Amino acid sequence: MRAVLFLLLLGLSPSCLLAQAGFEHPLRTDSLPWTSRSFDNAPDQFQFAIVSDRTGGHRAGIFGDAMQKLNLLHPEFVMSVGDLIEGYTKDTAVLHQQWAEFDSILSVLDMRFFALPGNHDISNDVMRQLWLDRYGASYYHFRYKDVLFLAFDSNDGDGVVFSREQLDYFKKAIAENADVRWTLLFMHHPIWNYREFNGFTEIEEVLKGRPYTVFAGHTHRYFKNTRQGQKYYVLSTTGGGSRLRSPRLGEFDHISWVTMTENGPDVVHLQLKGIIEEDVLNENTAPVAMALHNASQVEQLLLRTEGAGVVAYLRIANTLDGKSEQVESSGLFAQDQALSAISKSLRFEGRFYHHHQLAPEQLAFDLQIPADSAIQLAIPLRFSAESGTEIADPLELDWAAGFAGDPFDPAFELSGILDIPVDFEPAGLSFTELDVFLDHHQVALSTPFTGLDIRYTLDGSEPGPEDALYEGLIKIDATTTIKARYFDAGLQASSAVAEKTYRKVKPYPALELERSGLEPGLQYAYYEGEFSEQLPDFSTLTPLRKGVALYSNPDSIAHRLDHFALVYEGYLEVPADGIYTFYTRSDDGSQLFIQDELVVDNDGSHSARTRYGHVALKAGLHPIRVAYFEDFLGESLEIGYETKDQKRRKLPFAELYHQK
Repeated sequence: MRAVLFLLLLGLSPSCLLAQAGFEHPLRTDSLPWTSRSFDNAPDQFQFAIVSDRTGGHRAGIFGDAMQKLNLLHPEFVMSVGDLIEGYTKDTAVLHQQWAEFDSILSVLDMRFFALPGNHDISNDVMRQLWLDRYGASYYHFRYKDVLFLAFDSNDGDGVVFSREQLDYFKKAIAENADVRWTLLFMHHPIWNYREFNGFTEIEEVLKGRPYTVFAGHTHRYFKNTRQGQKYYVLSTTGGGSRLRSPRLGEFDHISWVTMTENGPDVVHLQLKGIIEEDVLNENTAPVAMALHNASQVEQLLLRTEGAGVVAYLRIANTLDGKSEQVESSGLFAQDQALSAISKSLRFEGRFYHHHQLAPEQLAFDLQIPADSAIQLAIPLRFSAESGTEIADPLELDWAAGFAGDPFDPAFELSGILDIPVDFEPAGLSFTELDVFLDHHQVALSTPFTGLDIRYTLDGSEPGPEDALYEGLIKIDATTTIKARYFDAGLQASSAVAEKTYRKVKPYPALELERSGLEPGLQYAYYEGEFSEQLPDFSTLTPLRKGVALYSNPDSIAHRLDHFALVYEGYLEVPADGIYTFYTRSDDGSQLFIQDELVVDNDGSHSARTRYGHVALKAGLHPIRVAYFEDFLGESLEIGYETKDQKRRKLPFAELYHQK
C-alpha cells in the first residue's frame, strides 16, 4: 500500500500503477532524469523464440551456437519449424545416432523447447514411428497466456499435405478456443504455396475473422507476405544449408524473436551478428533483390602455368539490359519515387582470404561494371616457398555486390564467400549437347571467358599449344572424341582437358506390325517392395498385378502410397526419320528404353526432376519400355520428346500402343 501511495505522490496516474510496480526511487525533484513512459512489462505480454531448419546440408556448430545465445536472451520458451536431423533413411542405428546428436546439442538449452517435424525428421514409416516414440505426437496445440499455439505436421500424408484426421483435430481446437486473443500457426512447409488440395484452405477458412500469424521453414530462404490480411513468415535457417549471401536475398542464419503484445506479435530476426527487421524481404522488396541477384554473375577458371604456378580468371558480369527499362518495368519499388535513383551500374568488391599455399598478386579489387557488360580479371598466384604444388584447400573470395548509388537504407547488397577449388578443371567450357548424329554434325565449343585460346584435337591425343585453334563450328562425319583445353599464351598457362564423344549412328528401323493388332495404352506390371535407392532388378521379382495403363499417373495403379514400382511396355510411333531427344520427369526414379537401348536414365530417389537422352529412329513404330519406382513423399511420371523441328511434346500413354 505504501508503494502505491508513493507512486501517487509522484503524480503518476492510476493506469500506470501496474506497469510501475516494483520501481522505487528517492528523488523528490519536479524534474526527473527519465521519461514518463510506463515500463513495458504488461502482465499478458511475453516473449519467445523460433529456430528454423538445422539440416538439409547442415553446417556444424550453428544450431548449438544458437542454443547458447538463446540462454543469454532468456525467451520464455523456444518453438521449432522442423528439420532437426538429416534423416532420409530407415536405418534405425543411424537415426538413433542422429537423434542422440540433436539431444546433446539441445541439452544446453535452459528453457522449454517445442518440436515439430520436417521432411528430414519424418520421411518414411520407420522415422514416423521413431518420432512418435520420442515425442508422442507429430501435431498438437497448446494455450499460453490466452494465445493459441498450433503445431502442424506438414508431412502427414502422401506428399506435402494434412491428413483428414489432422485437419479435423485443428478445426476442433480452433473452435474450442474461440476466446483467445491471437492464434499462432507453426509448420515446416509453407503449405499455402503448394497444391490447393492439401487442406490448408480449410484451416484458413475457419480462422477467418480472428487474428492469427503463420510461421514455416523448409525453403532455407526468408520471405514475409500477407494473406487474408494476416502475416505469413517463411523463415531462413538456423544452420541448414545456405549460401548465406545476404539477408536482402533471404539467406541468413537467425533466431526469430517474437514479443506477444496486446496488438499482436512483434517479430524481429536475430542474426548471429545482429538484428534483422521483419521487412528485410517481402512482396514489395523482393523484386529489387532478385534483379540484383539476376544481374550479377561470377564465373571462375584456374589455369596452371609452365612453372607450376596458377592464374585465377574471374569474370564478373552485369547482365542488366542497359538499353531497356528492365529495372523500372519489373515493378521494383513501385510505390517509391526514388526508383529513378537506382543506377544500372553494378558495384562489385572482392578480397581474397589468406591461403596457406597460394599468394594472389592482387589481394583485393573494387569494380564498377556498366549494364550489359563484363569485366575479366587474370590474377597470378604464387606458391609459398615452404608448400608443395598439391593443393587441398580452395581459394576463398569474400565478395559483395550492389547497384551503384543505391539510395535505400539498408542498401540492397549481396555478399558471400566464393569457394574456388584448385582443381584446374576447364570450368566454363561447354560442348554441343546433342551427342549422336546421322550423316554429319557440327559441334560448338562455348565459353564465357575472353582472350584465351581453345585448342582441340579429333584423334584422341591431348591438345597442345600448336594444335588446332577453335575459331568456329567443328565439322565431323564419323564417330569422334573431341578433346579441348584453354591456353593463355602470354602467361604460358593451360587448363585440364575436357572431352566429349559424338557417335555417328544409324536410325533404328521401325517394326512391321499389323495396326489391327494394336490398342491404345501401355501394358504395365506392378510390384511392391522396399525400393528406396534405385530401380530394382525386375527379372528377380514377380508382379502383383498386370494391366493396361492409359495414363502415366502411378497413383491410378498403386495400392499403397510408397515403395512400389512399375514397368510399362508397348509401342511408340514417330512421324519421321531423325534424331529424337526423349525425356522423363519423375518422382522418384525412372528409365526410358527404346529398342532396348537405355535412352534416358533418371534413376534414384529424388523429388520431381527431368533428364534427357538422344536416339535415332526411322519413322514408324518402335518398342518402348519405361521403368519407374516410388520411394516416398509424392509420385509422378511424365515422358515425351522433342526434335530439331518440333518443340518438347508430352506423350500421354493413351497415344501409345500395346498388342491385344
